[in-house]
Amino acid sequence: QAILEQGGWDRRGGGRRARPRRRACMGDFTSELGHYVKQELGVDWQAAESCVFCRVAFKDSRLTRSGKHEIKVLQCLHSSCGSCLEESLRNSDEVKCPICDARNEQRSYHKYMCNFAVHQGIDRGKIDEQKGIACDECVESCPAVESCRQCVRNLCVQCGDHHRRSKTTNMHTLVSLAEQHEDKMHRAAFCAEHDDQRLDLFCETCECVCCRLCILGEHEHHAYKLLAGGLVESERDLMRAQIEQLRGLAKKMRERHQSLSRATRALDDDAEASRANLERMKSQVLSAIRQRRRDMLQEVDAYARWHRGTFEQKRGSLTSKMVFLWRGGGFF
Repeated sequence: QAILEQGGWDRRGGGRRARPRRRACMGDFTSELGHYVKQELGVDWQAAESCVFCRVAFKDSRLTRSGKHEIKVLQCLHSSCGSCLEESLRNSDEVKCPICDARNEQRSYHKYMCNFAVHQGIDRGKIDEQKGIACDECVESCPAVESCRQCVRNLCVQCGDHHRRSKTTNMHTLVSLAEQHEDKMHRAAFCAEHDDQRLDLFCETCECVCCRLCILGEHEHHAYKLLAGGLVESERDLMRAQIEQLRGLAKKMRERHQSLSRATRALDDDAEASRANLERMKSQVLSAIRQRRRDMLQEVDAYARWHRGTFEQKRGSLTSKMVFLWRGGGFF
């Protein structure tokens, strides 16, 4: 990511661009997956564009000590504004994400990766709203009007003129910020250990980017080289290959998700049909029970009438005989 953020920096002023077609493919991949996540999974897209702590939109977040909006990515891949992350690091031994409860044990603010895409949107929005971006070179932080593609620095009028006159940078390409496309807007990447040093070297031993002070320290005896165009392009090719793998994995996951969604809908339909069948069976069973109750009541009534008639007949016969005996006894 840091290498890509450098924008293909080359000491010789050459600078190589990524192939537009491949870059478009990567953009298509992320936009396609983002659309699916938003539409099919119901992810709150606005929540993803705001700080996980203060819930303020990234473009409205508080400025950090650098005077810029800095958006940092937690290890769980949720994003926080720089001010909230700094406050969390000051107040606790670990950073706990309020969204997923993941615990981030990294204590160094500068070792949290920047959300480069959000930075591009914020910087482009500032230019469109004519709020201005501060110059990265002068101490007065004058409004920047152009950007150096090789140095990845925003420059004011005076610094831009000096950049063109300097022997080391007179071959660099300066582009007006007003004409800069959002995906071309970058911020310089700085070392996590030495936050005032640019990442302009690549340690081949450790396979990581580092600054000049790192090379003089822990990477002193390692093999390293400048972040020239060929190295940057090879790293981009490697990242493209990894993104292609992710594209295939995402396709399989999406197909599996769609399959599970269809199975879930089929299960819900079957369950609803079963409930409807049970309701119909309930009505039929209740109707049959009521009919059976009426039939049994009729049978009980008929049985009772028949036996009552028999009992009445026998009781009448006994009554006649008892009266006869009573009269006979009285006569005797």
